[in-house]
Amino acid sequence: MSHFKLHFKTVDLKLDQPFTISRGTKETVSNVFVEVTDGTYTGYGEAAPNTRYNEDAEKVTHFLGSLPDNFFEEVKTGEELAEKLDEHSRVFGQLVQSAHAAVEMAWLDWWGKSRQQPLWKLWGAPSSTGPVTSYTIGLDEIDVMQAKVEAADEYPIYKVKLGTERDREIIEALREVTDKPIRVDANEGWTTLNQAKEMIRFLAEQNIELIEQPMPARMIDDLRKLKKFSPLPLCADESFTGSESLEEISGAFDIINIKLMKTGSLVKAKKVIDKASANDLQVMIGCMIESSVANTAGALLSLWCKYTDLDGHLLIRDDPADGLLLTKGKKITIPDRPGLGVVMK
Repeated sequence: MSHFKLHFKTVDLKLDQPFTISRGTKETVSNVFVEVTDGTYTGYGEAAPNTRYNEDAEKVTHFLGSLPDNFFEEVKTGEELAEKLDEHSRVFGQLVQSAHAAVEMAWLDWWGKSRQQPLWKLWGAPSSTGPVTSYTIGLDEIDVMQAKVEAADEYPIYKVKLGTERDREIIEALREVTDKPIRVDANEGWTTLNQAKEMIRFLAEQNIELIEQPMPARMIDDLRKLKKFSPLPLCADESFTGSESLEEISGAFDIINIKLMKTGSLVKAKKVIDKASANDLQVMIGCMIESSVANTAGALLSLWCKYTDLDGHLLIRDDPADGLLLTKGKKITIPDRPGLGVVMK
């Protein structure tokens, strides 16, 4: 009989305000929280499935329920667990990356706690403090977006969702209330090369730090042309799930956005980070709408990266956990607690 137990439940997380991007609006998200325990130490994980990648809470719980009772027996390292999850997915017949991520982060949290050491120390991170995180301003009426920017005045960098017919008007209006750097995220919203070029010409004069996923991921040839044209760095989000060739990605982008819910693994994500610089790529650690559980796992990866966008836990009403912290300057920092550093409320 296994001495490990796996528990999971679906929780509806309510957002402080409706969150809109070019693909639609959310007021709640259904995330799945995972516990791995040996009776002495308990590790926590979170799946934040996204329909863009054909995942939802039902698929996550179906996958988790299919794991055998002895699944964690004889697993000694995160690498072994990642391989075992991949093997189980082949038998299961479906890859549910957010479920993989939740199981792995829960096991790694348990592993760190069982050694009574923070995971960032066990992994040899240079520091417990990472880059400054941006704060996301979702699409809304323009005066509401202005008010959101003013309300988030403590943050030094904003991430602004675009991909609409009002994009110029939005940026011009936001520049009336702030001169801080802005990261633009079009979420695949610019659908022709000419449209993307026209927007970049405009944005290049607006103190824009970078542009995330300007065009649909399927339009790789146009994205390559856009990179050659663009005076601003381009960041791959939907174009990079984790398994793509970094050499090919570097032909169309300057930066990759690693999200655990896309890659399905901290272990695999860390390997991607290690290989990125050899392909002239910088790395951003991003998130879906997640609590402090998954965002703290993302914060661990951010310790090796230039850019961070880990504000999902700031957008929800009742965060079920305490984890990553922000310095006065809004740099990501991880508590000096065993495992991931997460404590459930």
